Amino acid sequence: MKYSLQHFTGAVCLSFWIGFQPGLNAQSIALAEVPLHPRTQETQVQTQSLIGALKNLEQRYDVTFTYMSDLLQGKQVAVGEYTGEDLEQALGELLRNTDLSFHKVNKHYYAITPKPLPRKEQSELVPPLPRLHARSSPQLAQLRPQSVMQVITGKVVDETGEGIPGVNILEKGTSNGTITDIEGQFSLNVGDGATLVISAVGYLSKEVPVGNQTSLSIQLEDDVKALDEVVVVGYGTERRKDLTGSVASIGAESFNTGVVVAPEQLMQGKVAGVNIVQNSGQPGAASTVRIRGENSISAGNDPLYVIDGVPLQFGSDNMFVSSTQGSSPFASQATNPLNTLNPADIESIDVLKDASATAIYGSRGANGVIVITTKSKKANETITYDAFVGMSAVRKTLPVLSASEYRAYAESNGLQYPDEGANTDWQDEIFRTAISQNHNIAFGGGTTTSNYRASVGYTSQEGVILSSGLEKYTGRLNASHKAFDGKLRIGTNLTYGRINEDNTPISSNINNEGGNILKDAIRWAPTLPVYNADGSYYQLGELRINPVSWVDVDDERYTGFFLGSGDVAFDIIDGLTFKLNGGYSDASTDRYTNLPATHPSGQSQNGRVTIAKGRNYSTLFESTLTYNKELGSNTSLTLLGGYSFQRFVSEGTFSEANNFVSSFVKWNLMQSGETRANTSFKEANRLESVFGRLNLRLLDRYLFTATLRNDGSSRFGENYRRGWFPSGAFAWRISDEPFFQSAVVSNLKLRTGYGITGNQEIPNNLYRQQLSISGSAVYVLGGQAIPSVLPTNFANPNLRWESTSQLNVGIDLGFLNERFSATIDYYRKHTSDLLLAFSTIAPSVVETQWANVGEVQNQGIEVALNATLVQSKDFTWSANVNFSRNRNEVLSLSNDEFTRTEIRNAPVSGVVSNGARTQIIRPGLPLGTFYGRQFTGFDESGMETYLDADGDGQADEVVIGSAQPDFIYGISSSARWKNFDASITFRGVVGNDILNNTAAEFGYTNGAPGINILRSALDSPVSRDQIPQFSSRWLEDGSYLRLDNLNIGYTLNTTSIPFLKNARFYVTGQNLFVITGYTGYDPEVRANTNQGGAAPMGIDYLAYPRPRTFQLGGSFSF
Repeated sequence: MKYSLQHFTGAVCLSFWIGFQPGLNAQSIALAEVPLHPRTQETQVQTQSLIGALKNLEQRYDVTFTYMSDLLQGKQVAVGEYTGEDLEQALGELLRNTDLSFHKVNKHYYAITPKPLPRKEQSELVPPLPRLHARSSPQLAQLRPQSVMQVITGKVVDETGEGIPGVNILEKGTSNGTITDIEGQFSLNVGDGATLVISAVGYLSKEVPVGNQTSLSIQLEDDVKALDEVVVVGYGTERRKDLTGSVASIGAESFNTGVVVAPEQLMQGKVAGVNIVQNSGQPGAASTVRIRGENSISAGNDPLYVIDGVPLQFGSDNMFVSSTQGSSPFASQATNPLNTLNPADIESIDVLKDASATAIYGSRGANGVIVITTKSKKANETITYDAFVGMSAVRKTLPVLSASEYRAYAESNGLQYPDEGANTDWQDEIFRTAISQNHNIAFGGGTTTSNYRASVGYTSQEGVILSSGLEKYTGRLNASHKAFDGKLRIGTNLTYGRINEDNTPISSNINNEGGNILKDAIRWAPTLPVYNADGSYYQLGELRINPVSWVDVDDERYTGFFLGSGDVAFDIIDGLTFKLNGGYSDASTDRYTNLPATHPSGQSQNGRVTIAKGRNYSTLFESTLTYNKELGSNTSLTLLGGYSFQRFVSEGTFSEANNFVSSFVKWNLMQSGETRANTSFKEANRLESVFGRLNLRLLDRYLFTATLRNDGSSRFGENYRRGWFPSGAFAWRISDEPFFQSAVVSNLKLRTGYGITGNQEIPNNLYRQQLSISGSAVYVLGGQAIPSVLPTNFANPNLRWESTSQLNVGIDLGFLNERFSATIDYYRKHTSDLLLAFSTIAPSVVETQWANVGEVQNQGIEVALNATLVQSKDFTWSANVNFSRNRNEVLSLSNDEFTRTEIRNAPVSGVVSNGARTQIIRPGLPLGTFYGRQFTGFDESGMETYLDADGDGQADEVVIGSAQPDFIYGISSSARWKNFDASITFRGVVGNDILNNTAAEFGYTNGAPGINILRSALDSPVSRDQIPQFSSRWLEDGSYLRLDNLNIGYTLNTTSIPFLKNARFYVTGQNLFVITGYTGYDPEVRANTNQGGAAPMGIDYLAYPRPRTFQLGGSFSF
């Protein structure tokens, strides 16, 4: 086995120290390494070697013991001598009748050393240090008298000020050394001008010149890379060094900071191959997450989320979003129940990207898997409190005409316009400085067998647009218990969150312009006032509404999410563990809208109210059997087998009424109005699975992984209800080969894997023939119209999940003991059996038929670079860079039975393209391809001209751009100088196009009287006779570089405050600047509207702008 430099240094230093003790010879050293998460417990026998007993404890408590083999050789323990429930209690019992003691290095490492002798015995038994050195080295004996010896005392502490036992203290260039005692203190006789080398497992080594000092205080920093050895994978954990697949991990210390509502925003810009787009700046709006590109056209593209072992399918693609929206008068950004999780409760996020890592989740693994692990009680943790307050403001406004410019423009063109003598900046009127605050309290406790961690959180976030914001309440309890000498382990995780949103009216519904505060703020003439003389809103009518008056319209949404899980694990025999896992999730969204009769938007209907309620809940039962076996030196086998059953239920209602006697009651008395709609639905689906995995580690350098899962889903036809999803992977750690010797390259591992995963995220019951009530086909009986029931689709017993095969080849590199590291992956994903809807042949009462037709391919490269640039006593500096390039291509839309040459999609609204489909799906092109007229300029009369390649006098429709970026990247860096710390994150996209439909809407000069325009419209030669057209004129380069996050903190020295363990104050800035050529509010956009559950990419039509935010906060532990 190859050990890290710290392991080796620690072992050597410990050998020398023990070698100085009477009767001991440091001839060999044993370092046992095991994963840091629970696995199995060795079976206790009647008699057992002390070494074997320690190995049992290593497996039971997931720790590593460092010791000299000679110290333990031949020592035996009897049954019952280490039955303590707590590790340190068990160690105490185990070593009670020996001449050994233990020292805790940190929560994962312990040193086994001889018991210290009384000072009198030491003086009698231990020879004076010069004589000891003379015995061991005659040359040293000749040199020592020439130098002045001095006694150095000191204490070694961690970053919290706690003493560290078992630290190796070595005089540089000699074998003279010692280790710290249980309180971190040491004493060592050194020569004149000595330098001490300080090292400990799990900490960064450092050198300290003694100089004229006789007493030293030394602080060591955690070696995050050394401790971060375990990653969470499907149904278990693995050492990072043993991974064969592509898995990225990010811990809480690296999360993005500031106003973060959604969990995925914690890792935005931090993980190669993961593109996270914040669809809107509206508080609570969902983000779009894509791992290695878009795989599907009609099914979901969101990854599977696994929270504390419970798989959940929530995201902007999920039907939960659209089913609860009904026919609300306002469109709004999708909501994600995951937003109800408290980011402060999350310990780590692991992203499973390739098939080797995701195949264990079978038909839900094609889009990748995001594993979220929440925090449990930490050692010595009692109470922590985190809080911040922040201010947000819009980063930029669109350059429309001022009042004076508007008057000059209108008068020069002979236009009639309303002029009340005002000079109103309508964007300034609807935007505001928004205040946010956040409070989190966590506390934990426990005994030797039980522990818990509980937390509560509160977030209040105002939006930068009037009448928008949210309040968020969260609570969590994680608890665990051990019994029967640690063989039985029980755990539970409970969380509930609720978000209350106040949404501002923003709509881009096609042919259903229910209201848009942004649109009205841009187009309203600046010559009009906000208020009349009597204080009422100045209005022009129902079609053009005073932007500020939209605050009188209600659009409220309440999202709740409960997640509970529990697991029971039992070690049946040595290495064999049986585990049961159960979970229940319940997500609900209630949305209420009110257009009062007193507002122009509701005058024609005498008030309009809607109520939409939706609920998704699921139950989970899983059982696994895991077998771990050490097969010899550095060789092990792990087998996992399991069964899973999960049931999902979706239900909802929608009600609408108008013509109210009074708008005062809003939605609380809908029966006082006339009912316009009253609908409901309920549907369910089930997933039953069996799965298995084999992990084989040969000689600690040849790694094999094989996975197989069989899924049965009720969403698919009877002929394809079950499917198999296999994968295999191999990794070779070349750096551990005997022939590989390098002082520079500390890690070199090659990885390759291939597997098949699926995608079942489609609406329920598509394989069945479904019926619906027709509003157009009616029968008249007795003078009364009777609606008919008609089929909406044909049955298809062959309907099945989309299948994605993926090849991954990667290399992991480490230099100078992981001070510099790199991970490079190439992948190729091929998705077949796409779920598409086809038009049926007339005559038929059914218009469409669903079938598995079509193929999409993604291939690309990912690079992640990490470096510790500076590492010294007072200053450390590290940096991380990730880069991803993905190429998406539609390969086919046809098969032997169904044929389709192209699909026109991405319809948008507005003056330019009201209902126009702006993108095309066609074999040979990527998803998100813009298709339309190629703008070539203006003719002499100011009319737009377009490409006409064939000269037929008609503008050609051609490919004019792509919303797919050439590559995405992220750059982050962190530094610490004494008590100050700082971190910064940049994020960027290169090469994508954006349809700036906002500019197109207000970029023509032929608008109606009283409509304002962009200042750029006056700079163009466009004629007022030009009819607005969708063309490449309105496509812009969407590339950008964003300073996403900047955090600067200061940690107080709390040693003089007895009740305070730690205190840190910080300031954070988010979205501080964006370097881009895009002229809209923000280049990070997707369309407002959902289309088949997914928002088209690269379309900006009046998107809620992302604000610039500053926070001031503090973190305290007691």
